[in-house]
Amino acid sequence: MSGKDKRVKEIRNKLNELEKELKGTNATFFEDLRGYLITSSLFYEELDVTEQTYNVCVDLIEAQENGQTAQEYFGKDSRKLADSMIKNFKHASYREVIELILLPVGIYWAITFISNFATKGALKINILEYLLIALLSVGMIVIVFEAVHKSIYLSENNLLRKSKVIQFIIGTIFFSCIIGTFVAISVFTPPVWIVKFLYPSDVILMLTIIAIFLGWIIIGKKRELYSITPFIILMAAVGIAQRIPAVLTIVGANNIKFLAVGAAIIGFLINIVWGRILIKKMARK
Repeated sequence: MSGKDKRVKEIRNKLNELEKELKGTNATFFEDLRGYLITSSLFYEELDVTEQTYNVCVDLIEAQENGQTAQEYFGKDSRKLADSMIKNFKHASYREVIELILLPVGIYWAITFISNFATKGALKINILEYLLIALLSVGMIVIVFEAVHKSIYLSENNLLRKSKVIQFIIGTIFFSCIIGTFVAISVFTPPVWIVKFLYPSDVILMLTIIAIFLGWIIIGKKRELYSITPFIILMAAVGIAQRIPAVLTIVGANNIKFLAVGAAIIGFLINIVWGRILIKKMARK
């Protein structure tokens, strides 16, 4: 973890503790403001966004102690305040933007690679498929950030803000479309640029990528990615099993596909349950 990342984490922890002191409408005001600023920061310097958000919280607590509300101290239009702050944010460096883009791309590439590895036969990498997945994963992140950003200051009477059911339905439809698009890319991308790996080079490559990926998650304490590790391990295990003749004889060549589907379902279920538990813990903090 770089010095800047440590500084961001330190300020964020202080901010989380400080925010607990806000009461009533002040807490609501700051919660909306903070969410709006964070979801605008996709291409802004995270340290600058965190520091300025922290400063606003400090000022608001001081105002609260003097008997003022957030609306009295900052004005009734908190979105106007947020937009004025965003204009002054420092833009992220090209390196930070590239790292931000590579994170979702790398995750979806890893999932795609492991899924390809778990299929029967020689491991085949379709370069065009991976390029399309990279474009889709970046586009998905931008859309999600922008959608959450725009939804924060919707009017109180807006159905999207009022109804959890509508939020759930729209979210489900969106992510179903994303999953459907990923599947369509996987199934229909023409075999233009194919790289083939034969046994045992495919197993060695798989184990190397798994070790790097899991090492990066564990050593880097990427807790938000812990929930995806069971899926990765299970799918990799299926891929390795179907490439070992002795195991293939025991399981049966025709049963490997059922093993792969079962591993994928179990992995995703663990991911969903674990992810929900993690989100609840983060919310409590």
